[in-house]
Amino acid sequence: MAQKFDYLKSETRLRKTLDELYNTSKLAKLEGKRPSIRGLVEIMASETTIVTAIHNIKSNKGSKTPGIDSKTMQKDYLEKPYEWVIEDIQSAFIRFIPQKIRREYIDKPGKAEKRPLGIPSIRDRIVQECIRIVLEPILEAQFFNHSYGFRPMRDAQMATQRLTDLVHKTGYYWVVEGDICKCFEKINHGILLKRLYHMGIKDRRILQIIKAMLKAGIVGECEINKDGTQQGSIISPLLANAYLDMLDEWLSKQWENKSTNFNYSIQWGKMSALRKRSNLIPAYLVRYADDFCVITDSREHANFLKGKIQEFLYNDMKLSLSNEKTLITDIRKNYIHFLGCEYKVVKGRAKKGYITRTMPDRIRLKSKVDSICEEIKNIHIHSSREQVIHNINLTNSKIRGLINYYSNCSWVNVVMQKFAHRVAIVASQSLRKYKGSWIPANETQNLNNVHMDYSQKIPAIKYGDIYIGVTNLAFCKWKRIFQKNQNENPFTEEGRQIYFKRTKKKRRDARLEEILTEKTSMLIGNGMTDKNYNFEYYMNRAYALNRDKVKCRCCGRWLYTGILYTHRINQQLPINKINKVSNLASMDKDCFELVKNATANIGHLETEIRKKIESFRKRLGNSHVKTAV
Repeated sequence: MAQKFDYLKSETRLRKTLDELYNTSKLAKLEGKRPSIRGLVEIMASETTIVTAIHNIKSNKGSKTPGIDSKTMQKDYLEKPYEWVIEDIQSAFIRFIPQKIRREYIDKPGKAEKRPLGIPSIRDRIVQECIRIVLEPILEAQFFNHSYGFRPMRDAQMATQRLTDLVHKTGYYWVVEGDICKCFEKINHGILLKRLYHMGIKDRRILQIIKAMLKAGIVGECEINKDGTQQGSIISPLLANAYLDMLDEWLSKQWENKSTNFNYSIQWGKMSALRKRSNLIPAYLVRYADDFCVITDSREHANFLKGKIQEFLYNDMKLSLSNEKTLITDIRKNYIHFLGCEYKVVKGRAKKGYITRTMPDRIRLKSKVDSICEEIKNIHIHSSREQVIHNINLTNSKIRGLINYYSNCSWVNVVMQKFAHRVAIVASQSLRKYKGSWIPANETQNLNNVHMDYSQKIPAIKYGDIYIGVTNLAFCKWKRIFQKNQNENPFTEEGRQIYFKRTKKKRRDARLEEILTEKTSMLIGNGMTDKNYNFEYYMNRAYALNRDKVKCRCCGRWLYTGILYTHRINQQLPINKINKVSNLASMDKDCFELVKNATANIGHLETEIRKKIESFRKRLGNSHVKTAV
């Protein structure tokens, strides 16, 4: 396998390799085995993987946050020569010495305590992302079906829907609400590395790099980190899932995935047979990161399972349950709190006699609403009406974000109504300075897809001939969420199609590196161009080509053959903006020459092509033009 994956020429080949890794791992699991995969460093340290990793990181908000060395993604990598960047990251895989972690603390929703974050250097983040890209398909193929946190194409709503489905189908109403004490901070490094090896990561070079990452010291706290994986680092969620998969595997084998002599074609047929065995205790696990619920049929069994889970965590994983937060609840009488929701069942017309009642966690929701109200109160600080409208849009985005997150709660509207009036009054008072008034929502000109369904008045201000309003927290409806389709994943064609049908989000096209000329690679690699031809240019010209659908922006001619020319639309932009995708345009040689030569005759061209060339000429102005092939 090592020889098979030693060199990648394009992102398309990288994606095929990741699919193959997933398939290898999945087949091994279906056969009751574990994969054995080596030669991973060659994939992780390839130019293609490094470029993909940097592209993934730079699009995140955290990419602007420096580590202990004060280096940033833009200045210290994107603006550096292409060859230097590749060699710098590849050298890290040869001899990896991580820098210390910078510590920051952020607020926990609805809690007084702070959450500790670890911020690695940019270089270490790039290495982590290269590793994550390659390890994810291997591990994802083996993870428990009903863990949902920090995994691709999964979310918290799927976890709560799984809980609902289990309750309806089983008629079990006793729930162990699991809370692991400081899970991320207490992960044992030795056990984690053995787990990765057990799950098929047999390349010891990678295990040594991961070990060094885990041991990296924390500024102001320790020289060597003895336990835990830092929250905030790129690879931590994947490593934490690999660690907690031990709990998933052990507990699911007690019931859901218990081996039987007979192979059942239908899972619920197997469950029915297991219920007839008096020595077994039913236990269904739903996990999201370090939060989990175990559903069973009685208080006695719930107490037994809690004790066994505590014992397993302590003996096998060096973790412990929080006695105060790990509760046993009869959901016919009381709510459980899971993933920001309150959950119980009430009597109703259903097969088992109970229907689900879910609502946003009122304490957590109040904390979010308090934060939104404080931001609304500060709107009046800004003097310009344009800035006020910008702040209204930001506030609306947060309100709609809350609504979308809780849309699967059956009582979402009931709970939101209780907080909506307060938000509306605070907004009205803040907009009074700008002659704000109460306008029917369907008469405002923002959030039309939402507001057009409501005639209720909302606070708004006039901008020209239109009204811009602060949306209402009560503009929400229950949305039915379906169970996770276990065939949906990013590493098979079938899985990607299922995801597209569900979300209507297509996968980002792979960079078309095979079309980019060897001449350009040679020029950039040998530094035979000016500083504008940096790593960001080389990376983004491929994404610009994707955006332009492999056609010339002027004449529409296919660029699959011949030399690709990448035109910088505005050549007066500073170095940190000139090579952004929005400033690059793909062209063939003839159109590129006509754009850069303002005196060249274009009268013989079709009208539409002439207009495009003239538009590029106008935006280019009289600035000096350099050929970008």
